[in-house]
Amino acid sequence: MSVKKTSSPLSSGAESLDPLGGQEELQRGPRVEKNFEAALAEVAGQLDQTGAAGQTENASRSEFQRIASNANLDSPEGVMSAVRETAHFIVSSRLAEDLRDSEQGKKIADDLSGYISKDPYLHRKILNILQRLK
Repeated sequence: MSVKKTSSPLSSGAESLDPLGGQEELQRGPRVEKNFEAALAEVAGQLDQTGAAGQTENASRSEFQRIASNANLDSPEGVMSAVRETAHFIVSSRLAEDLRDSEQGKKIADDLSGYISKDPYLHRKILNILQRLK
């Protein structure tokens, strides 16, 4: 039986089986968040342009206004529900139509909207948009 000696007496000698596994997961998360953040900024920009120019309302603005007007933004439960519904709308509107209508697409939209509604930064951004529309 042979024993593999390590180069340093402080290291355990164990080699990582998947050296990039953890880092790949960390790299995916922020990219997804930045894509959503870009989508949110785009929607917010559309809301500002539509409101300022007085043009006909687009679908996103109409849906956001519906959510804002039906929400009780004075209660924490109402805020969380409105933010989650808004996030669900944004996520599902960004999915391909065939994926959007599938069970997998619905699960993706539900999971991501739950994540987004709990993220303090994104939660605040969505709530700010809803408050402006109310």
